[in-house]
Amino acid sequence: MRYLSLLLLLAISLSACNLQSPNKSEIDKQGLLGKAIQERDRDLANGLIEKGGSVNLADSLGITPLHWAARRAMKQVAYTLIQNGAEVNTVDSFGFTAFDYARKTNSKELVRILLENGASAFCNEENDIFDGPFVDLRPEGRYAYYLKNNPTKKSVFLEGKYLADTCSTFTSWLGKQEVYPLIKPEIPAWKTNTKEPIVVLGDVHGEFDRLINTLREQNVIDTENKWSFGKGHLVFVGDIFDRGDKVTEILWFIYRLEHEAKKAGGNLHFVFGNHELMILNNDNRYINDRYKSLCKPLGLEYASLFHSNSVLGEWLRTRNSIVQINDYLFVHGGISEDLLDNDHTADKVNHTTRQYLTGGINADNMEDCKEIFSSTGPFWYRGYFMERSKYDKISKEGVDRILEKLNVKTIVVGHTEVDQISEFFSGKIIDVNIPMRDGDLPLQALLIQDGEIVITGN
Repeated sequence: MRYLSLLLLLAISLSACNLQSPNKSEIDKQGLLGKAIQERDRDLANGLIEKGGSVNLADSLGITPLHWAARRAMKQVAYTLIQNGAEVNTVDSFGFTAFDYARKTNSKELVRILLENGASAFCNEENDIFDGPFVDLRPEGRYAYYLKNNPTKKSVFLEGKYLADTCSTFTSWLGKQEVYPLIKPEIPAWKTNTKEPIVVLGDVHGEFDRLINTLREQNVIDTENKWSFGKGHLVFVGDIFDRGDKVTEILWFIYRLEHEAKKAGGNLHFVFGNHELMILNNDNRYINDRYKSLCKPLGLEYASLFHSNSVLGEWLRTRNSIVQINDYLFVHGGISEDLLDNDHTADKVNHTTRQYLTGGINADNMEDCKEIFSSTGPFWYRGYFMERSKYDKISKEGVDRILEKLNVKTIVVGHTEVDQISEFFSGKIIDVNIPMRDGDLPLQALLIQDGEIVITGN
């Protein structure tokens, strides 16, 4: 390190004395730039770059300065190298690019810099697939991007651009042209009353086409997938994520439809499910292979696409976990006696879950989180339909006690699959989770109108 610094000082001194300073070829031959980065001397490396050191000069093993910057997790030097013409996807004698080394350092910021400047990774996927758009909310602006693979080159990469600060919408540039709104999300009211009809859907799990067909049959949307339900209410009882391969499309669709519903005087309620909770907790065991094919080569966690400073991630974290409309309660798994015995009201569950998804577990919410996210919590409970190792199936008296304490007449849930929308306990519990991935089952929805329950499509 001392030797390299002295050489740079000598070069600067020669220049200051009007003597001939080392030119680019001399700096290249000395290989100082690569050595400076190798020894983590950021100031020296930046000085050599400024003086015209070759940013693409490789050593005998094909290792370039950018390779070394990635190996040493020197993100700012890597950025400077790229801005000065460094080739991002140069392969060294070991077959590695700078991106390959960056992944090994676990430097997320360095990985992002390389991806946004054209880095690609090897991919076994033979089909032309992409996912997105995703929009990050960054200090330098809103960055929209897709994950995309090139089956010809066997590579997967990120394609993105910054959006204008003043824009309230943006148009997709991959696949079908869509216009996406950019709306600052607000925490919705969890309790409301209405005289308008209510349509309820169960777990969608990435089945975009089946969802669209169901909503069209219910006249909730028109043939252009726009809101046509007037002042009506549409309720999703959770589990948009996992299993299917069009999760992103559904999320943007619901995000936009919610905005359209409010403009028409109606409302859309997206109740959090256990799979939303799993994804935001980085539990990816059920994600579709499509997302694995795109994320894994790039070293990206699927959950990172929905982080709290992204448009969809911020919106998701404002959703409710329990919603009440009139005297109907909507929750993904169910409300157990244990939950109420521990004084977890709907308002408290919504607040605690939102707080957890934003800031994680702390000393103040630890006990509440432990109970709310347990097997008897609202995301996982199946006690209306079966017994489990940690609880018995609920009795009729238990259901009546829950309804009385909540002051509602019916609880509508998803989570537990049924072949057709079904009423239990004399209509006090309704399960709407029809597995949409099963094409042999008819499209079904629950309609609540004028205080009456109508099961359509069965």
